[in-house]
Amino acid sequence: MNTDFQTVVRSVRDLPPMPAVANKVLELLGNPDVNYGKLGEAISSDPAVSARLMKVANSAFYSMKRQIKTLDHAIAVVGEKTLRSLVLAASLEGISKSYGLLEKLLWEDAMGCAIGSRIIARKFSTADPEEAFLAGLFRHLGKIVMNYSDPDAYRKLVETAYVEETATVEIEERFFPYGHEVVGAAVLAKWNFSRALVVTALHHKDLAVSADEEDAEQLLRLAATVNLAGFICMKLGIGRRQPLESLEIAECAGAKVLNLSEEQVTSVVEEIDAVFNENREFFIG
Repeated sequence: MNTDFQTVVRSVRDLPPMPAVANKVLELLGNPDVNYGKLGEAISSDPAVSARLMKVANSAFYSMKRQIKTLDHAIAVVGEKTLRSLVLAASLEGISKSYGLLEKLLWEDAMGCAIGSRIIARKFSTADPEEAFLAGLFRHLGKIVMNYSDPDAYRKLVETAYVEETATVEIEERFFPYGHEVVGAAVLAKWNFSRALVVTALHHKDLAVSADEEDAEQLLRLAATVNLAGFICMKLGIGRRQPLESLEIAECAGAKVLNLSEEQVTSVVEEIDAVFNENREFFIG
């Protein structure tokens, strides 16, 4: 797709700013001589982000050997890649202007896909696990931005999809100039995120990663990882009112690109289901 991202961003009525804490943490982590004291100061400036970081760091998902009791301890033990993932995840939750059922489902969808993507990446060595976590987290960023910029239109979109018994992605362009994939990729590009995250947001559904892209095979596997995690979330009902139990996950594009057998897919669906439910209160509560 040759859509100019600047044109897309200009079409968004009210673009959310890059969360301030996340912006500062990314800036500090970009310094090879990162100052952990300044990192702590930046994170502690937002109590909600600090609390979420502490909660998630103590979850079974990150399986730390002992309880983490202070922010400094969390920063020291989780590692820079994981810290980046957790701060961005905690910051993303705060983007919404309000927090009703729709926002809760969007957040659950984001976290479910992030968790699922990380598990798939680790289990089958399809991508870097923390990059997969972020790619899954931002897969539907466009939906969050659309809901932020025009909540009335997005609510009508969701209601129409429900009445017509169709997926919201099939009717997005009745309500917005662009679909969520393009909006999400454009916002990530504006926020100066990596090309890998931009490409994955744009192609998590169609997996149409151009062969001309640098590291095209690696990008395709990352997008396929997120695609598979997204289908698993749908099957399990994560981020949805009802699960789509009839979905044949082994037949989805992501599973085929990653060349996973039906047995492998079944095992990872069961693992994601167990891990998400075990850690739900840490990520969603």
